[in-house]
Amino acid sequence: MSHRPGATVPVTGIYWCTVCKLPARFTAGQEFPACGNMCGRGLWELVEGESEKPAEST
Repeated sequence: MSHRPGATVPVTGIYWCTVCKLPARFTAGQEFPACGNMCGRGLWELVEGESEKPAEST
């Protein structure tokens, strides 16, 4: 699913611009910015989401 700049980030993770593939890390709850490369029609697409569960200790 792609998200427009100004929309709320649904899941913490790494997203990329659908036009230039610029990767960026966003945290859930923040607002998607415009692409840093000024891609006018660029949307943000989740590439790698972070796991919600805490790391296990050994």
